[in-house]
Amino acid sequence: MVYFREYACEVSDFHGIKHIAGKGGLFRRLFWLLCFLSALGVFLWQTVLLFFFYFEDHHITKVDVSYESSLVFPAVTVCNFNKYRESALTEDDIKNVGIHLGIIDEDHNLIYPTLYTEEFQNKIASVNWTGVEEDDNYNMTDFQLRTGHQIDDMIIECTWRGEECEDEYFTHIFTHLGNCYTFNKYSSDSDLLTSPAAGPANGLKLMLDIETEEYVPSNDLDGGASDSGVMVMVHDATEPPYVKEFAMPVGPGFHTFISMRHESITALPSPYTECETDGDIEHYDHYSLQACRIECETNIVVEACGCKLIEQPGTEPNCNPNTTHECAHPQLVDAIHGVSEFGSCNCGSPCKAEVYPITMASTKLRSAFLEKIFQEKTSFDHNASYIEENVVALSVYYEALNYETIEQIPAMDTYTLLATVGGNMGLFIGAGLLTLVQLLEYFLDEILSLCGITRDNERDEVAVFCGCRKKNKTDDSSKSPGGESDNNGQPLAWTSA
Repeated sequence: MVYFREYACEVSDFHGIKHIAGKGGLFRRLFWLLCFLSALGVFLWQTVLLFFFYFEDHHITKVDVSYESSLVFPAVTVCNFNKYRESALTEDDIKNVGIHLGIIDEDHNLIYPTLYTEEFQNKIASVNWTGVEEDDNYNMTDFQLRTGHQIDDMIIECTWRGEECEDEYFTHIFTHLGNCYTFNKYSSDSDLLTSPAAGPANGLKLMLDIETEEYVPSNDLDGGASDSGVMVMVHDATEPPYVKEFAMPVGPGFHTFISMRHESITALPSPYTECETDGDIEHYDHYSLQACRIECETNIVVEACGCKLIEQPGTEPNCNPNTTHECAHPQLVDAIHGVSEFGSCNCGSPCKAEVYPITMASTKLRSAFLEKIFQEKTSFDHNASYIEENVVALSVYYEALNYETIEQIPAMDTYTLLATVGGNMGLFIGAGLLTLVQLLEYFLDEILSLCGITRDNERDEVAVFCGCRKKNKTDDSSKSPGGESDNNGQPLAWTSA
């Protein structure tokens, strides 16, 4: 350690090291050595903890509430629990689809005749089935569109912010529940509806007739025939609805209030969380949990059956009645339950999402009062008993005109790590970045000295140049009339001490 004392006394900025290499007594030097090593140990211990914490990829969640003068209203998708209407079923429908739906047996007899109206029982009994042909390529799209509940029959009354709804507010879509209708669905041709204030008066209000007398007790898609009412899903207008799994049930005879909030969520991608940034989405504009589930289930059905259901996206051919109910529907149910032999749908949450948490409350409808109101103001002419069994009142609105921004940020990024290490370095041992450069210079000098390479008197020359002290006299005794001279005989100036 040729240069240690020089480094410690004249160069280093480390706290205490000058006292270790200084001219004090042994006790004092040992005391400062102990203090320095203790501070160095604490600093190294803290640095190791910081690096462990940094590489564990912790994050914190930042929540902010923003207040707006108006908010974009989300999409609201409504589906009847019942998929097919009894009165809309034709002889061809029953011949081609009836066996698969569990309506008739192979002899064309009703399996549960008491569950159908007398009119429908007579209709089935009067058909000459030998004259009805079976079509292997029966059009399932037309069948569902025609036999499902129609929007003009379902909606008794619709108001948006107190005004009557316009026809273009609703868009027909196919889902696993058949015909469904989405309010305020995104379209590039029109702007989304906005709500300028909170409360039911500035939202959507629907009065629906679920037509329970039309319910068909089919075994389609793993049951559901025991329930009556509608499924309601509030979702972002740019995302597809996944009603079967994510919607909420609303029963008849009640006025259900759905108050909602708007949350904008931004999560950190891997390695902080397991959220999906882009995802493998083919048929939708961007990744969402619903889009992923729909496309994954579609791929499973197509791989297993060679065709897809009418509600599933893609260019593959639609399944015929036999394949729909003997292959596609069982495969879809297995995929929903996560037990399909053709794969599983491990869909993660998107890293960026617009969500609408809801709170539901309901109150019983005054059926007798509504009977009189409907008779006076609408073409809906049914008694109080029918209203209790069939009418669903629904109000969807913002509970407050604000939205929450929920953002995940790293608990410690690279900049914070360096700043914290630098702060600890200055606190415990008085070092900084340039102190490390000094340390590297010292080690380089020591290594060169081991190789037999020693430094010249450059530090003395620098001291003279900076005006710190006079240059020492050299062994060269050449003089000039004005004083000392250098090796070349030139006068050497004196510097101020």
